[in-house]
Amino acid sequence: MLAALALTVTIATAVVVSSGADAAVPPVRNSATVHTLSIAADGSYSVRIDERLDFIRDTKWSFGGDIHDGFRLPDSESLLPPYLRAHYSNPQGSIDSSPAEASIESEIHSVDIGFSTDELAVGSHRGVLDYEVAGAAVPATVVHGDEGRGVVVYFRPLDRGDLVIESAAPITAVDCEVFSPRGEPCGETKGDGWTVSGEELLNDHAVIDAVRITIDADPKSLPTPEIDS
Repeated sequence: MLAALALTVTIATAVVVSSGADAAVPPVRNSATVHTLSIAADGSYSVRIDERLDFIRDTKWSFGGDIHDGFRLPDSESLLPPYLRAHYSNPQGSIDSSPAEASIESEIHSVDIGFSTDELAVGSHRGVLDYEVAGAAVPATVVHGDEGRGVVVYFRPLDRGDLVIESAAPITAVDCEVFSPRGEPCGETKGDGWTVSGEELLNDHAVIDAVRITIDADPKSLPTPEIDS
């Protein structure tokens, strides 16, 4: 079982098929999405995306989204920047508590995770998407040099929103990468966890590149990372 780490993200993502006058009117009155991330000492983690929607008309919907499988690592002397390659697996979905067929499709270094629904009726609906990630962590020395301590875990949100992070291993830092690999400290501690506002996860209305979570874990517990350069 993966150790507990929760990460909360409030987002709104829509894929709408419509015609006529309705095409100009968004079908969603309200939406809220929570990303819950559970991370183990070896840097692997599971993600649950819980999205709640309130439709003003019947519509089809897509849950999930597109992300890049690589995380830029610091290396100022490299002509080609080094990238940490993560692996995504085991997608599972549900809509209003009924199973939905989720998938992960990879093309070069783009990863599409999610599922689509048939037409949903006016009113409230809940979609849940789960998946697992491995290979998205490195010893902190790879990112911070000799001063690095512990393990750095990378996470890329599917969309904008608030983050709440909790970890079985103590969290020592959270950084938001607007232009990777340069990161800025973001968020604040909240109980045993960490909270980052949605405003901090945006840069000129674009979602930040990645979130770096440094935890007080043993780097020797990590498998050998897959790094391209």
